[in-house]
Amino acid sequence: MKTSNLLSHPDRLLEEHVQSVIEIALTFFEKENINDPTLKDILTIITFSHDIGKSTQFFQKYIRGDKSLEYKEETKHSLLGGVVGLILADRYLKQKNIDNPFLLSLAFILPKRHHSNLKDFYEESISLTDEKIQILKNQINSIDREKFQIFFDNLNIPNKDILQFSFEEIDFEYVKQLLKKVKKFFRKELKNKKSLDYYINTVLLFSLLLDGDKSDVGIKTDKNLIFKDIELESEIVDRFIENLPKDNSLINQLRKKAYTEVSNKGIDVNQRIYTLTLPTGLGKTLISFKLALKIAQKVKKETGQSLKIIYSLPFLSIIEQNFNVFENVLKHNGINPDNSIILKHHHLTGFKYKEKENEFDYDTSRILIEGWNSKIITTTFMQFFYSLISNKNRMLRKFHKFTNSVVILDEIQSIPHKYWLVLKEILTKMAERFNFYLIFSTATQPLIFEKEKAEEIIDFKPYFKKLNRYDIHVVKTPKTIEEFYSNLNLAGNKRYLFILNTVNAAKQLYNLLKNNFSEDIVFLSTHLVPKERLNRIKLLKSQQRKIAVSTQLVEAGVDIDFDVVYRDFAPFDSLNQSAGRCNREGKKEKGQFFVLNLKDENGRFYHSYIYDTVLTHLTQEILEKDKYEEKDVYDLVNFYYEKLRQIKSDKTSQDLLEMLYNLKFDREREKGKINSINDFVLIEEDVYKEDVFIELNEEAKEIWQEFSKIWQIPDIFERKKVFDSIKADFYQYIVSVPVKENTPKIENNFYYVPNSLLDEYYDLETGFKTKGNFYLQI
Repeated sequence: MKTSNLLSHPDRLLEEHVQSVIEIALTFFEKENINDPTLKDILTIITFSHDIGKSTQFFQKYIRGDKSLEYKEETKHSLLGGVVGLILADRYLKQKNIDNPFLLSLAFILPKRHHSNLKDFYEESISLTDEKIQILKNQINSIDREKFQIFFDNLNIPNKDILQFSFEEIDFEYVKQLLKKVKKFFRKELKNKKSLDYYINTVLLFSLLLDGDKSDVGIKTDKNLIFKDIELESEIVDRFIENLPKDNSLINQLRKKAYTEVSNKGIDVNQRIYTLTLPTGLGKTLISFKLALKIAQKVKKETGQSLKIIYSLPFLSIIEQNFNVFENVLKHNGINPDNSIILKHHHLTGFKYKEKENEFDYDTSRILIEGWNSKIITTTFMQFFYSLISNKNRMLRKFHKFTNSVVILDEIQSIPHKYWLVLKEILTKMAERFNFYLIFSTATQPLIFEKEKAEEIIDFKPYFKKLNRYDIHVVKTPKTIEEFYSNLNLAGNKRYLFILNTVNAAKQLYNLLKNNFSEDIVFLSTHLVPKERLNRIKLLKSQQRKIAVSTQLVEAGVDIDFDVVYRDFAPFDSLNQSAGRCNREGKKEKGQFFVLNLKDENGRFYHSYIYDTVLTHLTQEILEKDKYEEKDVYDLVNFYYEKLRQIKSDKTSQDLLEMLYNLKFDREREKGKINSINDFVLIEEDVYKEDVFIELNEEAKEIWQEFSKIWQIPDIFERKKVFDSIKADFYQYIVSVPVKENTPKIENNFYYVPNSLLDEYYDLETGFKTKGNFYLQI
């Protein structure tokens, strides 16, 4: 077959690339069971046109190494792809007698933006200047028509006639008229529709385009791997649980009862949203995994559709823990847990993808991992929610993977209340449109969904009422840390956990306690390097230390157990999570959980530095008595969330919904205001914090030396690639801290504390040495 000799990439013909991108995107579209032939044809147009701009002589010379063209505007290809997409979509819609400016906008903007992030769609419609038109004309004039025709003839795709065109058809006056029509739609019509379907269709097609494009270029193996359907029966969890050590304690009886209840539950494939609410320590991880597999099995049986299982958690610290649980379930059943079956993905994930005995190269591994090409994905809330609501190219690539999935959201109460409404709306819409199933798993179930929308998988009330592992003492008298310590009497035969709201407060109490308990005490905070934090958590899990002083990082998901827990005041859901560390297994005499009211030397409560006053006032209102028991928690939680739901704090959500309705993906930021989709921030970043590398030991020294060599690599892409191979180890020695008053030197573009200066910047017991009053530290 004669080829066009047009390149899309240094080692790839344009016709091969475009053909493959169309095939990948359409295959995924069909697997997602979306019954919309018009949307499918628009996707064909978008995937065809996205790299058409690479057929210009400018790009062809550049891709073959002509560096003189590197910064020339004519070498850029995306805008021309957008114009071709617009022309083809306009002709297609006219032939179908469809008047839809929104679909026109997709055919123009998505090819235009496939190498960047999405912007405000209204502003995109007015972005075609006369200067850009002249560049486009230069590009079109440079295209070898004979080569282009060969490229087109070599494409073997269905419905190819909708793509037939000639560059001579492109009339830029008419293009401007089409964009005016699009502009009018965004300015006048879209704002009145208030529908999330426009956002979902936009990011769905963008996701399919991006995944097709990146998968074709990056995967250097059989691309059928990305379409691989793997089925797992839910009975694998049964067999794993049967092999666990057994005892006849009350908590084990309740675990077994809850698991059996879920196992026997019938699944209705039309019910998409479930809640699983159980007290801490009752095995929600395995129960929710069992439920997810049951749903996937039933959907496969009734519809033939294969579902992914996406397990998402708020904290990096517990991803490893839960990933290991799933991996052990698979291994126990003789299933090799390679990455086509299970993978974890977060910002520190290394890029090594294994299938059976094959470990793929870096580029292939990265594309497979970042594209969630696995049956089971364990990931963070950041990855999940920013792949759902975002303008970012890299995050939105995964969006289409949600369309056939069971998503377990663990510890959902950690989502800020201000986002409940917007998340309820978009998750409900996803469940309505796709094979998208949700399981909310937590001990403190927030009332995000109405009861008629979300089905409680088991009657949880009896479980809360039967467990009474600890007493709750509400100490209402405000005290400084010194006053609290001076009245503290610790029994020698008990284990104690102190959870404070700031690092400074935790350090202060630790320094007082260690005078009497230097051999038996552990300190935990984010000012310690992660490697050391993990070592200390292991010490606590194995009960090798009797006393722990910590910030909130032990609040949820860390399986540690103490006789007595003291917790500085916090919103009720945080208090309840902390109480879950008290007599967790229920095997000892009744535990004691104390809620404190600690203040600093200026008389200000520590909780006021980090928590929303609406939440703390509401908690104070609920905790009117001085003493409660665990069996009271069920009623207190319900009362708290019912009151919270009545508080009108939906403005952030409503503003964000308006951005989603109107496709305002990114605009100039205005402080304190939701001005675009890009203003969705799940966790407010601490702007005063910087990442610092701590050369703590010999291993850290070797890692820093390796990093220093990597920094010398001139090619930025090669440098990133090599760094990714050590990134997970590198970040084991990183602390994110305020450095204003105690600033380490910068080396290799990074704050760096060499081992020789450790005493100046880092305390082996309490971590990075901050100076000044940084109360917002956690």
